[in-house]
Amino acid sequence: MLDEKESKSQKRKQSNRESARRSRLRKQRECDELAQRAEILNVENVSLKTEVSRIRNDYEQLLVEKAALKEETREEVSCKNH
Repeated sequence: MLDEKESKSQKRKQSNRESARRSRLRKQRECDELAQRAEILNVENVSLKTEVSRIRNDYEQLLVEKAALKEETREEVSCKNH
């Protein structure tokens, strides 16, 4: 009877150890996957920031060109009226 209890206890302990080991491995795998995902997102974020900066520069340049064209148009209309 004592051996049977001892045997069940040992099996339960072994089962618990194995379950804990699987749980640790699963958590480690999840952590590794999250770290990899974070790195991918960081790279994407840098790329998007670069693109936003380029688009802002293009926009500013277009505003300057628009202002220059408006001024040219104003001057041409002014010259035609005189």
